Amino acid sequence: MFLQIGPLEALFGQGIWTNYTIENTIMVDSHINDILIIDGVKWIGTNWGLYSFDNTTWLDYSEYLPNKQVRSISIDNNGVLYVSTISGIAVYDGQDWSQLTPSNSILPGHINKIIFDNNNVGYIGSINGLYKFENDIISLVLDSSSLESEFINVSTLTFKGDSLCIGTVNGGLAYLYNDSINWYNSANGLIDNTSTDLLVHEENLWITAPYAGLIAHLLNENFIVFNNEVFQNWPSNSLNCITSTSKGIFIGSDGGGFFEFSYQGGIQNTTTYTTQNSSLIDNTVLCISEGDDGFWIGTETGLVNWKENSNIQYSQNNDNSIFSLKNDILSLKTSSTVLVYSINGQQVINKESVDKINLSSLKTGFYILSINNNHRLIQVD
Repeated sequence: MFLQIGPLEALFGQGIWTNYTIENTIMVDSHINDILIIDGVKWIGTNWGLYSFDNTTWLDYSEYLPNKQVRSISIDNNGVLYVSTISGIAVYDGQDWSQLTPSNSILPGHINKIIFDNNNVGYIGSINGLYKFENDIISLVLDSSSLESEFINVSTLTFKGDSLCIGTVNGGLAYLYNDSINWYNSANGLIDNTSTDLLVHEENLWITAPYAGLIAHLLNENFIVFNNEVFQNWPSNSLNCITSTSKGIFIGSDGGGFFEFSYQGGIQNTTTYTTQNSSLIDNTVLCISEGDDGFWIGTETGLVNWKENSNIQYSQNNDNSIFSLKNDILSLKTSSTVLVYSINGQQVINKESVDKINLSSLKTGFYILSINNNHRLIQVD
């Protein structure tokens, strides 16, 4: 029995979850530090390598890196890719790779983040300070803070209007505007001096911290804090990343999965996804990106694609032009990428470039069959 089926919200629960690890990809490390989606292609930075994935083919670009440990991936206004590593930056213009390292620039080795303003001026956050990259010239902007006299470890960057927001490790939070800088730390209202990620949303700056939870710096200069000391049942105080999506704000945590967050009228709401209530592969979530094909979630043990809902048209045609199923042998008319999911959305089979699959290892029941992203309901006897 096989049917093309309609919307599966009731069947899939929270949607379809697909996990990618060293077991079913070319990746040699499953610790995902960053994901950047460009024209549908996922650029994936791990603790040991850089990869791209277009939903069909994986490519390995690790040989072009100054170090295999990728910290973040960025793109400038001209479409040039910048890959930050712990030994410098790999630069890809679409044809050729080059590097910016301590051997050919004033940069230190350990680079955490690069962002570009509207004029394509780059700002580079490193373990030893903040640098500017303009017209192929790199210059030092900041190498000390009000808390640390010797150096500043810049962990994350974002823009709020014309101001550059600077998050650090143990050094507090700063706003840089027209060569003038304002610092915030535990001495003037900031509850945690370390920022793991920054997001500007509705004109407020949102800060994820490793110990204090979520911090909002409001337009009126006040700070408000969201953690389990303030709100009962808050998902986690140790947060790794924050991003704005079509569903709202998503936040990744260290050990607590990830959660949707909203705050309106003084009321906060969260919806949490963990290994206990979903098919998330790991509860330590390091990065989240949204594509046209769902959410891509980087964890310590693999990459996850979460399609929240499935928009599939209903038809009772057997559609023998694509495949046939007999005696638990799935035969395909052409070599294809095949995924099989349980009714609750858990991936049970993931095969690339195959024309026949034996399904006898599956328990009796209904499954969702995906052939090159076309879905069918099948029954295994």
